[in-house]
Amino acid sequence: MYFVSDFYEQGHDLYLYDSKEEQRYRILKAFLQAGIERGRLCVYAYPMEKYRYSFSGLEGSLTEVELIRGKIKMLKSEDLREFYSELERLVEEAGERGVNLLVDYGRVREELCEELLELERRMHELLSGSEHATISSFNLNYLTQDFVNELIKMHDRVMLTTQEGKTSMVFHSRRTKPVHIPRIEVISSEIMEHSVKKALHFLILAMLRQRPMCGFDIIKSLVENFNVLLSQGTVYPILYSLEKDGYLKTVIKSDNKTKLYVPTEKAISYIDRQIKEYIQAQEKILSLISRGLESGER
Repeated sequence: MYFVSDFYEQGHDLYLYDSKEEQRYRILKAFLQAGIERGRLCVYAYPMEKYRYSFSGLEGSLTEVELIRGKIKMLKSEDLREFYSELERLVEEAGERGVNLLVDYGRVREELCEELLELERRMHELLSGSEHATISSFNLNYLTQDFVNELIKMHDRVMLTTQEGKTSMVFHSRRTKPVHIPRIEVISSEIMEHSVKKALHFLILAMLRQRPMCGFDIIKSLVENFNVLLSQGTVYPILYSLEKDGYLKTVIKSDNKTKLYVPTEKAISYIDRQIKEYIQAQEKILSLISRGLESGER
């Protein structure tokens, strides 16, 4: 857990996680555990009971707050106002003990982004100048790029975990150190799935150009790289078509069960040409789209 140790001391930190990420439980629990060990009041705010973590071993030591109130099960402006009022009371109650505050907003609607940024600013002001540590946690898959950029600017440190916890990154924001902040690209799952399906023929060729793979390995690689799960009925017809046209052949692995797809000799130049032409076509398309975006920003 060395990469999150800085989150336990003091400051206002941002945690962005992917929908498929499974390690955030232990990361967030470690943050709360550190607060308990320091004798601080530990507050855990979660969107609603369905998404609430039961932090094993910390029962009785946490003050838990459900963000979403009422019958409408989505985060609303009045929920944010009520939460801030309750937080003011808790901070006053904590006094010199200090506070470790974990707020997991979960899925955020775009129309609430400005109010959330204002809430974050007010929270930081309320908790400034004393022994406090905060983590504001968001599901990255439901955020816009502009909102992420604004969040990064107003937090001391940022942690990003993706791909079921396999990729983790911590960096300091401009508030504390004059270092470069990497651009975190936020792409909706709908756009990503559409793009992968459109490019699937070329993605398969590119993957097989690197190494022989079975159909399952191709599907698994698409999930790991793009967080897109495609059915066998989507992937295998492309493999069968390429094999029928003489661009792929199959070999059986040493386990005598797994069928691997391997490019044939005539396929190498075909694959390279197909990939290059696809990249050129995409560059032209993206150039036109970018010009339209730049025009709209003027």
